[in-house]
Amino acid sequence: MRLRVATLNVWALPGLLAPDVGARMQAIGGRLAALDLDVAAFQEVWTDAARHRLVAAGRAAGLVNDWHHKPSFGGGLLVLTRLPIRSARFDAFSVRGDPGRPDHPDYYGGKGWATIELATPAGPLYFVDTHLHARYTRDVPHAYRAHRVGQTSELALASRELRHPVVTVGDFNFGDEHPEHAILTGLTGLRDVAAELGSASLTVLRENPYRRYTNRPGRRVDYVFARDGGDTAVVAVRTQRVFDEPFEIDGGAASCSNHAGVLAELELVPGAGQPLAPPTPSSISLATQILQDGRRETKQRRRGNRAWAGSSLAAAALASLSVRNPHISRRRLLRTALQAGALLA
Repeated sequence: MRLRVATLNVWALPGLLAPDVGARMQAIGGRLAALDLDVAAFQEVWTDAARHRLVAAGRAAGLVNDWHHKPSFGGGLLVLTRLPIRSARFDAFSVRGDPGRPDHPDYYGGKGWATIELATPAGPLYFVDTHLHARYTRDVPHAYRAHRVGQTSELALASRELRHPVVTVGDFNFGDEHPEHAILTGLTGLRDVAAELGSASLTVLRENPYRRYTNRPGRRVDYVFARDGGDTAVVAVRTQRVFDEPFEIDGGAASCSNHAGVLAELELVPGAGQPLAPPTPSSISLATQILQDGRRETKQRRRGNRAWAGSSLAAAALASLSVRNPHISRRRLLRTALQAGALLA
């Protein structure tokens, strides 16, 4: 059986956090029919309006079944498919980010992974959609690598329990040169479909209209991975970059998203599957090392936070003691108290 799947981070953030959301969702939906997909997976569908528009466009293109995590701000994942959905579940990552960095809002986005069991003519198939922690390389030296490795480890443990063929897609926020890639493939037995075919393409492009003011190089962070299951093989046929065509919105340059998407054509071959291999020792060792490094970083950060908290409490105490000084005005006292409270927060 021939299977066509695609993935795209649609960048549908609420309010002023992302421009042209409505027009871009319309453009994405307008391209679905021509792609002739069996499954479309999206990430960052973080508004109800964007989800409704994509679901409606999917149905018009024959993708009549859909799944999303019920909380509107629960991971931002959406899957559209023309295949029957036999079961579906969402698992939130245990390691989700730093709640003390609201400017790095992954913790508050409810990220995780969706596991959709699909019925196909070749037998059951598990389709996994996910979005790992962002890198924020300009703000933190560790780039949240340990967080992504923790998320990858959770994903790997769950993936190894799946006995049917598996296709895993999404925005992984790592390149194929990063250790997270080796850990994911080594722990799960998943194969990087584009790399296997020699057709890997960048998905974050400098020429994208929404990234034209950045000096960062292009990179590949969006993937389709696949793995045999039972006695059914998943054979990679071809991949291509999609949803990357430029167009205009109100006379200005635009694109479907600040990412490009990936389309993969796969063949499900009953009777040709290979048994799942055990995790590679190198992937286990690498994951262990990075998680230990992350634990040390966390302990250091906690010690620093405690030191700041102690200083803040001392400042608040001094501010309260100043009440007894008759030479301090009410206005100055109020200002001092507000400053101490802000430091404490």
